Amino acid sequence: MIIILNLYITNSENNNIYKDISYNIKNNKLTFNIENDKYIVERDNNINIKKENNESILDFIYINNKKTTGTYYIKDMNFYMDAKVKTKELINEDKLIVIKYELYLQDEFIDNFELKIEIKE
Repeated sequence: MIIILNLYITNSENNNIYKDISYNIKNNKLTFNIENDKYIVERDNNINIKKENNESILDFIYINNKKTTGTYYIKDMNFYMDAKVKTKELINEDKLIVIKYELYLQDEFIDNFELKIEIKE
């Protein structure tokens, strides 16, 4: 069996598409790597996404039609910033996750994002 995951991340300036990524699912936790980034996606009624690389750690919580507070940690500066996420749409199905959200760092609007994860076997 071939297991693939496709990840699409878009904002006002970029469309990043990553296809055919190997992944692991265990206890509602999806883990995968893209280049130097390690992703952990925890799923229940809401979605928690943690992205880590050599420079930073992002930890966001997505709840449909809610504003939540996560963190953006810059490792070499040992500095945490509040990351506010306003989730405008959340689809959390067995083989599909779609999240449309606004991102604010230190209460400053950054951009609108759409993240889509497709799981195929």
